[in-house]
Amino acid sequence: MNLKHEKSGGCLTAAAGKEGKMKRLAAILMALVMAAALAGCSGPDGGQTQAPETGAAGGTGETEAGTQEAEVNTEITGTVTVGINSYRNSDFEAVCAAFNERYPNITIEPILFESDSDDATEYLTSQAMAGKALPDIMYDDAGPIPTYIQNGWMYPLTEFVQDDEEFALVPQSVVDRFTYGDNIYALGQTMRSNVLLINTDLVEELNVDLPELDWNWDDFTQFIQACTNSSYSGVEDLSEQYNWIPGAMTEGRSVIGYDPETGTFDLESVQKFVNYYQEISRLGGVEATSLKQNSQSGESDYVRKFGDVSGRDAAFIAGKVASTFTGTWLYASWMQQDLDFNWEMYPVPQCVPGRIPVHIDYCWMTTSVAEENVEAAWTFLRFVTYSKEGNLARLTTYDEDHITADMYNTYYIPCTYDEDVAEKFKSLPYVTEEIIYIYDNQENGYMADPEKTVPGFETVEYQTIGKIAYESISGMYDFTSYMADAEQKANQEIVEYQQLFDEALAKFEQEFAASH
Repeated sequence: MNLKHEKSGGCLTAAAGKEGKMKRLAAILMALVMAAALAGCSGPDGGQTQAPETGAAGGTGETEAGTQEAEVNTEITGTVTVGINSYRNSDFEAVCAAFNERYPNITIEPILFESDSDDATEYLTSQAMAGKALPDIMYDDAGPIPTYIQNGWMYPLTEFVQDDEEFALVPQSVVDRFTYGDNIYALGQTMRSNVLLINTDLVEELNVDLPELDWNWDDFTQFIQACTNSSYSGVEDLSEQYNWIPGAMTEGRSVIGYDPETGTFDLESVQKFVNYYQEISRLGGVEATSLKQNSQSGESDYVRKFGDVSGRDAAFIAGKVASTFTGTWLYASWMQQDLDFNWEMYPVPQCVPGRIPVHIDYCWMTTSVAEENVEAAWTFLRFVTYSKEGNLARLTTYDEDHITADMYNTYYIPCTYDEDVAEKFKSLPYVTEEIIYIYDNQENGYMADPEKTVPGFETVEYQTIGKIAYESISGMYDFTSYMADAEQKANQEIVEYQQLFDEALAKFEQEFAASH
Protein backbone atom coordinates (compact mmCIF):
# COMPACT_ATOMS: atom_id res chain seq x y z
CA MET A 1 0.00 0.00 0.00
CA ASN A 2 1.40 3.40 -0.98
CA LEU A 3 0.10 6.57 0.63
CA LYS A 4 -0.25 10.08 -0.76
CA HIS A 5 1.43 12.85 1.18
CA GLU A 6 -1.18 14.59 3.25
CA LYS A 7 -0.90 17.94 4.99
CA SER A 8 0.60 18.08 8.49
CA GLY A 9 2.35 20.57 10.72
CA GLY A 10 6.09 20.88 11.35
CA CYS A 11 9.28 22.51 10.20
CA LEU A 12 11.57 21.80 7.30
CA THR A 13 15.13 21.02 8.28
CA ALA A 14 17.61 22.71 5.94
CA ALA A 15 21.08 21.38 5.19
CA ALA A 16 24.11 23.07 6.72
CA GLY A 17 25.30 26.10 4.74
CA LYS A 18 28.69 27.58 3.99
CA GLU A 19 29.49 28.32 7.64
CA GLY A 20 29.01 24.67 8.58
CA LYS A 21 31.08 23.61 5.57
CA MET A 22 33.99 25.80 6.61
CA LYS A 23 33.87 24.44 10.17
CA ARG A 24 33.95 20.95 8.72
CA LEU A 25 36.96 21.80 6.57
CA ALA A 26 38.75 23.20 9.63
CA ALA A 27 38.02 20.02 11.55
CA ILE A 28 39.34 17.88 8.70
CA LEU A 29 42.55 19.89 8.51
CA MET A 30 43.02 19.57 12.28
CA ALA A 31 42.55 15.81 12.06
CA LEU A 32 44.99 15.42 9.20
CA VAL A 33 47.92 16.72 11.24
CA MET A 34 47.44 14.08 13.92
CA ALA A 35 49.60 11.01 14.06
CA ALA A 36 47.22 8.53 15.58
CA ALA A 37 46.87 4.79 15.52
CA LEU A 38 44.36 4.27 18.29
CA ALA A 39 44.17 0.48 18.35
CA GLY A 40 44.28 -0.99 21.84
CA CYS A 41 43.10 2.11 23.75
CA SER A 42 40.87 1.81 26.78
CA GLY A 43 37.08 2.05 26.73
CA PRO A 44 35.36 5.31 25.74
CA ASP A 45 34.57 8.07 28.16
CA GLY A 46 30.96 9.12 28.63
CA GLY A 47 29.26 5.81 29.32
CA GLN A 48 25.79 5.01 28.06
CA THR A 49 23.78 7.83 26.57
CA GLN A 50 20.08 7.78 25.75
CA ALA A 51 19.56 7.29 22.02
CA PRO A 52 17.25 9.65 20.09
CA GLU A 53 13.51 9.00 20.04
CA THR A 54 12.57 7.20 16.85
CA GLY A 55 9.15 5.63 17.26
CA ALA A 56 8.14 1.98 17.30
CA ALA A 57 10.82 -0.62 17.77
CA GLY A 58 11.09 -3.57 15.43
CA GLY A 59 10.24 -6.99 16.73
CA THR A 60 10.44 -10.00 14.48
CA GLY A 61 12.00 -10.39 11.07
CA GLU A 62 9.85 -10.98 8.00
CA THR A 63 10.18 -13.15 4.92
CA GLU A 64 8.00 -13.79 1.87
CA ALA A 65 6.06 -16.27 3.97
CA GLY A 66 5.22 -13.58 6.51
CA THR A 67 6.29 -12.77 10.03
CA GLN A 68 8.52 -15.22 11.84
CA GLU A 69 10.02 -15.37 15.28
CA ALA A 70 13.48 -13.86 15.63
CA GLU A 71 16.31 -16.37 15.70
CA VAL A 72 18.15 -15.89 18.99
CA ASN A 73 21.93 -16.24 19.14
CA THR A 74 23.31 -16.48 22.68
CA GLU A 75 26.78 -17.68 21.70
CA ILE A 76 28.20 -14.30 20.72
CA THR A 77 28.94 -12.11 23.73
CA GLY A 78 30.53 -8.74 24.31
CA THR A 79 29.96 -5.05 24.86
CA VAL A 80 29.81 -2.68 21.89
CA THR A 81 29.90 1.10 22.15
CA VAL A 82 28.17 2.88 19.25
CA GLY A 83 28.74 6.53 18.34
CA ILE A 84 25.62 8.43 17.24
CA ASN A 85 25.77 11.97 15.84
CA SER A 86 23.17 14.21 17.50
CA TYR A 87 22.97 16.28 14.30
CA ARG A 88 21.69 13.33 12.28
CA ASN A 89 18.24 12.00 12.97
CA SER A 90 18.65 8.32 13.72
CA ASP A 91 16.50 5.20 13.98
CA PHE A 92 19.12 3.71 16.27
CA GLU A 93 16.72 3.00 19.14
CA ALA A 94 14.48 0.77 17.03
CA VAL A 95 17.45 -0.95 15.40
CA CYS A 96 19.06 -1.61 18.77
CA ALA A 97 15.86 -3.14 20.15
CA ALA A 98 15.60 -5.47 17.17
CA PHE A 99 19.26 -6.44 17.48
CA ASN A 100 19.01 -7.19 21.19
CA GLU A 101 16.09 -9.56 20.56
CA ARG A 102 18.37 -11.63 18.36
CA TYR A 103 21.65 -11.22 20.27
CA PRO A 104 20.71 -10.89 23.96
CA ASN A 105 24.27 -11.46 25.19
CA ILE A 106 25.70 -8.51 23.28
CA THR A 107 25.39 -5.29 25.24
CA ILE A 108 25.01 -2.15 23.11
CA GLU A 109 26.08 1.11 24.73
CA PRO A 110 25.05 4.12 22.60
CA ILE A 111 27.21 7.23 22.88
CA LEU A 112 25.37 10.31 21.63
CA PHE A 113 27.84 13.07 20.76
CA GLU A 114 27.05 16.68 20.03
CA SER A 115 27.69 18.00 16.54
CA ASP A 116 26.43 20.68 14.20
CA SER A 117 27.09 18.81 10.96
CA ASP A 118 26.97 15.37 9.32
CA ASP A 119 30.71 15.11 9.88
CA ALA A 120 32.06 13.25 12.93
CA THR A 121 35.63 14.50 12.40
CA GLU A 122 35.52 17.14 15.11
CA TYR A 123 34.22 14.68 17.71
CA LEU A 124 36.67 11.94 16.72
CA THR A 125 39.57 14.37 16.74
CA SER A 126 38.69 15.68 20.19
CA GLN A 127 38.49 12.13 21.53
CA ALA A 128 41.86 11.23 20.03
CA MET A 129 43.61 14.39 21.21
CA ALA A 130 42.32 13.76 24.73
CA GLY A 131 43.71 10.23 24.64
CA LYS A 132 40.25 8.68 24.76
CA ALA A 133 39.08 5.69 22.75
CA LEU A 134 36.59 6.07 19.97
CA PRO A 135 33.28 4.20 20.02
CA ASP A 136 33.63 0.68 18.63
CA ILE A 137 31.09 1.37 15.88
CA MET A 138 30.20 4.68 14.22
CA TYR A 139 26.53 4.56 13.23
CA ASP A 140 25.05 6.27 10.16
CA ASP A 141 28.03 8.47 9.33
CA ALA A 142 28.60 10.88 6.45
CA GLY A 143 32.11 12.14 7.19
CA PRO A 144 35.32 11.99 5.11
CA ILE A 145 36.60 8.42 5.09
CA PRO A 146 40.10 9.32 3.80
CA THR A 147 40.58 11.54 6.85
CA TYR A 148 39.48 8.74 9.15
CA ILE A 149 41.86 6.27 7.51
CA GLN A 150 44.80 8.67 7.56
CA ASN A 151 44.34 9.03 11.30
CA GLY A 152 44.32 5.28 11.85
CA TRP A 153 40.71 5.18 13.02
CA MET A 154 39.09 2.69 10.61
CA TYR A 155 39.23 -1.07 11.06
CA PRO A 156 39.62 -2.91 7.70
CA LEU A 157 36.61 -5.14 7.06
CA THR A 158 37.66 -7.32 4.13
CA GLU A 159 38.34 -10.42 6.24
CA PHE A 160 34.77 -10.34 7.54
CA VAL A 161 32.92 -9.96 4.22
CA GLN A 162 35.00 -11.86 1.69
CA ASP A 163 33.14 -15.18 2.05
CA ASP A 164 29.74 -13.74 2.99
CA GLU A 165 27.02 -14.62 0.46
CA GLU A 166 24.79 -11.77 1.65
CA PHE A 167 27.56 -9.26 1.05
CA ALA A 168 27.56 -10.33 -2.60
CA LEU A 169 24.08 -8.75 -2.86
CA VAL A 170 25.42 -5.28 -2.06
CA PRO A 171 25.59 -3.18 -5.26
CA GLN A 172 29.17 -3.21 -6.54
CA SER A 173 29.16 0.58 -6.84
CA VAL A 174 28.57 0.78 -3.08
CA VAL A 175 31.41 -1.65 -2.38
CA ASP A 176 33.79 0.19 -4.71
CA ARG A 177 33.34 3.58 -3.08
CA PHE A 178 34.38 2.22 0.31
CA THR A 179 37.36 0.21 -0.97
CA TYR A 180 40.89 1.58 -0.59
CA GLY A 181 44.00 -0.39 -1.43
CA ASP A 182 43.38 -3.99 -0.45
CA ASN A 183 40.54 -3.36 1.99
CA ILE A 184 36.94 -2.34 2.48
CA TYR A 185 36.66 0.23 5.25
CA ALA A 186 32.95 0.99 5.58
CA LEU A 187 29.54 -0.53 4.82
CA GLY A 188 26.61 1.28 3.28
CA GLN A 189 23.66 1.71 5.60
CA THR A 190 21.34 4.06 3.74
CA MET A 191 21.13 5.09 0.08
CA ARG A 192 19.85 8.60 -0.71
CA SER A 193 19.34 10.65 -3.86
CA ASN A 194 18.73 14.18 -5.06
CA VAL A 195 15.15 14.39 -6.32
CA LEU A 196 12.62 16.80 -7.76
CA LEU A 197 9.66 17.54 -5.50
CA ILE A 198 6.56 18.10 -7.64
CA ASN A 199 3.32 19.82 -6.62
CA THR A 200 1.03 17.26 -8.23
CA ASP A 201 -2.13 19.29 -7.54
CA LEU A 202 -0.75 22.30 -9.42
CA VAL A 203 0.47 20.15 -12.32
CA GLU A 204 -3.02 18.64 -12.59
CA GLU A 205 -4.63 22.09 -12.45
CA LEU A 206 -2.38 23.24 -15.29
CA ASN A 207 -3.29 20.11 -17.28
CA VAL A 208 0.37 19.12 -17.61
CA ASP A 209 1.44 15.47 -17.75
CA LEU A 210 3.65 14.22 -14.95
CA PRO A 211 7.09 13.17 -16.20
CA GLU A 212 8.24 9.66 -16.95
CA LEU A 213 10.63 8.25 -14.37
CA ASP A 214 13.51 8.06 -16.86
CA TRP A 215 12.97 11.56 -18.26
CA ASN A 216 15.85 13.64 -19.65
CA TRP A 217 16.81 17.32 -19.47
CA ASP A 218 14.89 18.25 -22.60
CA ASP A 219 11.80 16.71 -20.96
CA PHE A 220 12.54 18.75 -17.85
CA THR A 221 12.78 21.98 -19.84
CA GLN A 222 9.44 21.29 -21.52
CA PHE A 223 7.86 20.38 -18.18
CA ILE A 224 8.87 23.54 -16.33
CA GLN A 225 7.94 25.73 -19.31
CA ALA A 226 4.50 24.13 -19.47
CA CYS A 227 4.02 24.84 -15.76
CA THR A 228 4.85 28.54 -16.13
CA ASN A 229 2.37 31.37 -16.70
CA SER A 230 1.64 34.80 -15.23
CA SER A 231 0.76 33.24 -11.85
CA TYR A 232 3.02 30.20 -11.56
CA SER A 233 6.58 29.11 -12.30
CA GLY A 234 7.95 25.72 -13.25
CA VAL A 235 10.84 25.32 -10.78
CA GLU A 236 11.95 27.19 -7.67
CA ASP A 237 15.73 27.27 -7.99
CA LEU A 238 18.40 25.83 -10.28
CA SER A 239 21.43 27.86 -9.20
CA GLU A 240 21.89 25.97 -5.92
CA GLN A 241 22.21 22.69 -7.83
CA TYR A 242 25.41 23.65 -9.67
CA ASN A 243 27.51 20.99 -7.94
CA TRP A 244 25.59 17.71 -8.56
CA ILE A 245 23.74 18.40 -11.83
CA PRO A 246 26.85 18.09 -14.07
CA GLY A 247 26.89 14.38 -13.17
CA ALA A 248 23.27 14.01 -14.22
CA MET A 249 23.91 15.84 -17.49
CA THR A 250 27.15 14.17 -18.60
CA GLU A 251 27.82 10.43 -18.50
CA GLY A 252 31.06 9.54 -16.76
CA ARG A 253 31.12 12.69 -14.63
CA SER A 254 30.17 13.25 -11.02
CA VAL A 255 29.94 16.27 -8.73
CA ILE A 256 31.41 19.47 -10.18
CA GLY A 257 32.83 17.56 -13.17
CA TYR A 258 34.83 14.96 -11.24
CA ASP A 259 35.70 11.83 -13.21
CA PRO A 260 35.90 8.84 -10.81
CA GLU A 261 37.75 6.74 -13.40
CA THR A 262 40.70 9.13 -13.78
CA GLY A 263 40.48 10.82 -10.39
CA THR A 264 40.52 14.25 -12.07
CA PHE A 265 38.12 17.03 -13.06
CA ASP A 266 36.71 17.78 -16.50
CA LEU A 267 34.89 21.08 -16.23
CA GLU A 268 33.17 20.89 -19.60
CA SER A 269 30.27 19.23 -17.78
CA VAL A 270 30.11 22.21 -15.41
CA GLN A 271 30.16 24.55 -18.40
CA LYS A 272 27.27 22.54 -19.82
CA PHE A 273 25.22 23.23 -16.71
CA VAL A 274 26.18 26.91 -16.59
CA ASN A 275 24.98 27.28 -20.20
CA TYR A 276 21.78 25.40 -19.39
CA TYR A 277 21.07 27.56 -16.36
CA GLN A 278 21.55 30.74 -18.35
CA GLU A 279 19.12 29.46 -21.00
CA ILE A 280 16.48 28.67 -18.37
CA SER A 281 16.94 31.97 -16.53
CA ARG A 282 16.18 33.81 -19.78
CA LEU A 283 12.81 32.08 -20.20
CA GLY A 284 10.76 34.72 -18.44
CA GLY A 285 10.33 33.44 -14.90
CA VAL A 286 10.37 29.69 -15.57
CA GLU A 287 12.84 29.52 -12.69
CA ALA A 288 11.26 31.42 -9.80
CA THR A 289 14.51 32.44 -8.12
CA SER A 290 15.71 34.29 -11.22
CA LEU A 291 12.90 36.78 -10.60
CA LYS A 292 14.70 37.96 -7.45
CA GLN A 293 17.41 39.49 -9.63
CA ASN A 294 15.02 41.95 -11.25
CA SER A 295 13.20 44.72 -9.47
CA GLN A 296 10.81 47.55 -10.17
CA SER A 297 10.31 50.37 -7.67
CA GLY A 298 12.40 48.48 -5.09
CA GLU A 299 10.17 45.40 -5.21
CA SER A 300 11.55 42.22 -6.76
CA ASP A 301 9.67 40.50 -9.57
CA TYR A 302 9.60 37.43 -7.28
CA VAL A 303 7.45 39.29 -4.75
CA ARG A 304 5.38 40.90 -7.50
CA LYS A 305 4.50 37.49 -8.90
CA PHE A 306 4.19 35.35 -5.77
CA GLY A 307 3.35 37.84 -3.04
CA ASP A 308 5.18 38.68 0.16
CA VAL A 309 6.88 35.31 0.64
CA SER A 310 10.38 34.72 1.94
CA GLY A 311 12.69 31.89 2.87
CA ARG A 312 13.99 28.78 1.16
CA ASP A 313 11.54 27.34 -1.41
CA ALA A 314 9.07 30.06 -0.40
CA ALA A 315 7.06 30.21 -3.63
CA PHE A 316 6.93 26.41 -3.88
CA ILE A 317 5.73 26.14 -0.29
CA ALA A 318 3.08 28.76 -1.08
CA GLY A 319 1.79 26.48 -3.86
CA LYS A 320 2.84 28.82 -6.68
CA VAL A 321 5.73 26.83 -8.17
CA ALA A 322 5.36 23.39 -9.70
CA SER A 323 8.64 21.85 -8.51
CA THR A 324 11.75 22.27 -6.41
CA PHE A 325 14.95 20.27 -6.02
CA THR A 326 15.50 18.52 -2.70
CA GLY A 327 16.74 15.14 -1.44
CA THR A 328 15.21 11.91 -0.22
CA TRP A 329 16.88 12.64 3.12
CA LEU A 330 14.31 15.45 3.59
CA TYR A 331 11.30 13.26 2.84
CA ALA A 332 10.00 13.21 6.40
CA SER A 333 10.66 16.93 6.85
CA TRP A 334 8.53 17.72 3.82
CA MET A 335 5.78 15.49 5.19
CA GLN A 336 5.80 17.59 8.33
CA GLN A 337 5.33 20.80 6.38
CA ASP A 338 1.91 22.41 6.55
CA LEU A 339 1.46 22.27 2.78
CA ASP A 340 -1.91 22.89 1.14
CA PHE A 341 -1.26 20.53 -1.76
CA ASN A 342 -0.24 16.97 -2.54
CA TRP A 343 3.27 16.25 -3.76
CA GLU A 344 5.57 13.49 -4.97
CA MET A 345 9.33 13.05 -5.11
CA TYR A 346 10.52 12.26 -8.63
CA PRO A 347 13.88 11.04 -9.90
CA VAL A 348 15.88 13.93 -11.31
CA PRO A 349 16.25 14.20 -15.12
CA GLN A 350 18.91 11.84 -16.47
CA CYS A 351 21.31 12.01 -19.40
CA VAL A 352 21.13 8.19 -19.51
CA PRO A 353 18.10 6.32 -18.12
CA GLY A 354 18.77 5.33 -14.53
CA ARG A 355 21.76 7.67 -14.08
CA ILE A 356 20.60 9.19 -10.81
CA PRO A 357 22.75 10.93 -8.16
CA VAL A 358 23.51 8.41 -5.40
CA HIS A 359 24.56 9.25 -1.84
CA ILE A 360 25.53 6.49 0.58
CA ASP A 361 25.67 7.01 4.33
CA TYR A 362 27.59 4.33 6.12
CA CYS A 363 28.68 2.58 9.32
CA TRP A 364 32.17 1.52 10.29
CA MET A 365 34.23 -0.17 12.99
CA THR A 366 37.00 1.73 14.72
CA THR A 367 40.47 0.53 15.69
CA SER A 368 39.57 1.27 19.31
CA VAL A 369 37.52 -1.93 19.55
CA ALA A 370 39.00 -4.34 22.09
CA GLU A 371 40.00 -7.75 20.75
CA GLU A 372 37.47 -9.54 22.96
CA ASN A 373 34.65 -7.41 21.47
CA VAL A 374 35.58 -7.59 17.78
CA GLU A 375 33.15 -10.43 17.02
CA ALA A 376 30.30 -8.67 18.83
CA ALA A 377 31.09 -5.35 17.13
CA TRP A 378 31.21 -6.99 13.70
CA THR A 379 27.92 -8.78 14.37
CA PHE A 380 26.25 -5.45 15.12
CA LEU A 381 27.88 -3.72 12.14
CA ARG A 382 26.77 -6.45 9.76
CA PHE A 383 23.24 -6.42 11.21
CA VAL A 384 22.69 -2.69 10.67
CA THR A 385 24.14 -2.53 7.16
CA TYR A 386 23.69 -5.33 4.61
CA SER A 387 22.36 -8.37 6.48
CA LYS A 388 18.96 -9.72 5.53
CA GLU A 389 17.85 -10.16 9.14
CA GLY A 390 18.88 -6.63 10.08
CA ASN A 391 17.24 -4.99 7.07
CA LEU A 392 14.00 -6.94 7.48
CA ALA A 393 13.86 -6.05 11.16
CA ARG A 394 14.66 -2.40 10.46
CA LEU A 395 12.17 -2.12 7.60
CA THR A 396 9.47 -3.64 9.80
CA THR A 397 9.64 -0.55 12.01
CA TYR A 398 8.32 1.48 9.07
CA ASP A 399 5.52 -0.82 7.92
CA GLU A 400 1.77 -0.32 8.33
CA ASP A 401 1.68 -2.15 11.64
CA HIS A 402 4.33 0.04 13.26
CA ILE A 403 4.56 3.45 11.60
CA THR A 404 2.92 6.30 13.52
CA ALA A 405 2.11 9.92 12.77
CA ASP A 406 4.80 11.25 15.10
CA MET A 407 7.68 9.21 13.64
CA TYR A 408 10.32 11.41 12.04
CA ASN A 409 11.56 8.82 9.59
CA THR A 410 9.10 7.16 7.22
CA TYR A 411 11.51 4.74 5.50
CA TYR A 412 15.12 4.32 4.49
CA ILE A 413 16.56 2.93 1.24
CA PRO A 414 18.54 -0.31 1.81
CA CYS A 415 22.00 -0.88 0.34
CA THR A 416 21.31 -4.47 -0.67
CA TYR A 417 19.46 -6.15 -3.51
CA ASP A 418 18.44 -9.17 -1.43
CA GLU A 419 15.05 -10.27 -2.84
CA ASP A 420 13.26 -10.45 0.51
CA VAL A 421 14.63 -7.08 1.59
CA ALA A 422 13.61 -5.52 -1.74
CA GLU A 423 10.09 -6.97 -1.45
CA LYS A 424 9.69 -5.69 2.09
CA PHE A 425 11.04 -2.25 1.19
CA LYS A 426 8.69 -1.89 -1.76
CA SER A 427 5.70 -2.77 0.44
CA LEU A 428 6.19 0.12 2.88
CA PRO A 429 3.41 2.75 3.10
CA TYR A 430 5.43 5.74 1.88
CA VAL A 431 7.56 3.97 -0.71
CA THR A 432 6.12 5.11 -4.05
CA GLU A 433 6.97 3.84 -7.53
CA GLU A 434 9.25 6.88 -7.87
CA ILE A 435 11.24 5.86 -4.79
CA ILE A 436 11.32 2.26 -6.01
CA TYR A 437 12.84 3.49 -9.29
CA ILE A 438 15.57 5.22 -7.28
CA TYR A 439 16.23 2.06 -5.24
CA ASP A 440 16.35 -0.14 -8.33
CA ASN A 441 18.84 2.18 -10.06
CA GLN A 442 21.38 2.75 -7.29
CA GLU A 443 23.80 0.49 -9.20
CA ASN A 444 23.29 2.60 -12.36
CA GLY A 445 23.65 5.93 -10.59
CA TYR A 446 26.70 8.14 -10.15
CA MET A 447 28.56 9.06 -6.96
CA ALA A 448 26.99 12.29 -5.74
CA ASP A 449 28.87 12.47 -2.43
CA PRO A 450 32.61 12.25 -3.28
CA GLU A 451 33.39 14.51 -0.33
CA LYS A 452 32.90 11.38 1.79
CA THR A 453 35.27 9.14 -0.15
CA VAL A 454 37.74 11.13 -2.32
CA PRO A 455 40.79 12.59 -0.54
CA GLY A 456 40.65 16.40 -0.44
CA PHE A 457 37.52 16.58 -2.58
CA GLU A 458 35.51 18.96 -0.42
CA THR A 459 38.37 21.46 -0.18
CA VAL A 460 38.96 21.46 -3.95
CA GLU A 461 35.26 21.58 -4.78
CA TYR A 462 34.45 24.42 -2.44
CA GLN A 463 37.55 26.58 -2.72
CA THR A 464 38.80 26.02 -6.26
CA ILE A 465 35.82 25.24 -8.51
CA GLY A 466 32.58 25.90 -6.69
CA LYS A 467 33.03 29.62 -6.09
CA ILE A 468 33.79 30.30 -9.76
CA ALA A 469 30.93 28.08 -10.96
CA TYR A 470 28.37 29.67 -8.65
CA GLU A 471 29.46 33.21 -9.43
CA SER A 472 29.40 32.43 -13.16
CA ILE A 473 25.82 31.25 -12.75
CA SER A 474 25.05 34.52 -11.00
CA GLY A 475 26.45 36.43 -13.98
CA MET A 476 29.59 37.73 -12.26
CA TYR A 477 32.01 35.80 -14.49
CA ASP A 478 32.20 34.14 -17.88
CA PHE A 479 32.92 30.57 -16.80
CA THR A 480 34.65 29.80 -20.11
CA SER A 481 37.33 32.37 -19.34
CA TYR A 482 38.17 30.78 -16.00
CA MET A 483 37.50 27.11 -16.77
CA ALA A 484 40.95 26.07 -18.03
CA ASP A 485 42.84 27.62 -15.11
CA ALA A 486 40.35 26.28 -12.55
CA GLU A 487 40.52 22.79 -14.05
CA GLN A 488 44.34 22.76 -14.05
CA LYS A 489 44.52 23.99 -10.47
CA ALA A 490 41.85 21.58 -9.25
CA ASN A 491 43.53 18.60 -10.90
CA GLN A 492 46.90 19.48 -9.46
CA GLU A 493 45.38 19.78 -5.99
CA ILE A 494 43.31 16.59 -6.14
CA VAL A 495 46.29 14.56 -7.38
CA GLU A 496 48.43 15.88 -4.53
CA TYR A 497 45.73 14.96 -2.00
CA GLN A 498 45.52 11.48 -3.50
CA GLN A 499 49.29 10.98 -3.33
CA LEU A 500 49.41 11.99 0.33
CA PHE A 501 46.51 9.67 1.07
CA ASP A 502 48.08 6.74 -0.79
CA GLU A 503 51.23 7.09 1.29
CA ALA A 504 49.25 7.24 4.53
CA LEU A 505 47.09 4.29 3.47
CA ALA A 506 50.09 2.10 2.69
CA LYS A 507 51.65 2.94 6.05
CA PHE A 508 48.42 2.25 7.94
CA GLU A 509 47.75 -1.08 6.21
CA GLN A 510 51.29 -2.23 6.90
CA GLU A 511 51.07 -1.28 10.57
CA PHE A 512 47.61 -2.77 10.98
CA ALA A 513 48.68 -6.06 9.39
CA ALA A 514 51.71 -6.24 11.69
CA SER A 515 49.60 -5.71 14.82
CA HIS A 516 46.77 -8.10 13.92
